[in-house]
Amino acid sequence: MVKKILKGIGITFLVLISLFVLLAIWTANKSSAYKETAIPYLNSAITDISKWDPQILKNYMTPSSIENATDEDISKIMRAFSKLGELKELGEFEFINVSSKAVTGGGSGTYVTYLIPASYTNGDAQITVTLKEEGESFSIYNFNLNSMALID
Repeated sequence: MVKKILKGIGITFLVLISLFVLLAIWTANKSSAYKETAIPYLNSAITDISKWDPQILKNYMTPSSIENATDEDISKIMRAFSKLGELKELGEFEFINVSSKAVTGGGSGTYVTYLIPASYTNGDAQITVTLKEEGESFSIYNFNLNSMALID
């Protein structure tokens, strides 16, 4: 009886380890698929966006993202972000996930999310960017910047 219980626990443990290994392999495979395309795009986009010009941000955004924010909102956000100062360097790009969404109103597509540590003249920040795959390139669907330097 004890042998059966131990055997069952051992099999369950082995299955869980196998699932974690498969998940790690799947994530590495998905991450490497975008390494050659998304990271160079993000490097260029974040460098440009860090000039804190609202029009530059709008040039990188998806049409559906632009529709959801007024020019005034984008200007306010960029003024707030400009407190960080000039971009000094970007850290290692961390792949978060990739997902496909089917949404009405032109939002359908493949979305790739990265977390990027960044260093600015007035402090460090964590940037989370979700890209929408657009053929051979990307557009920014979501741009989130977190920094203690932005707190007054």
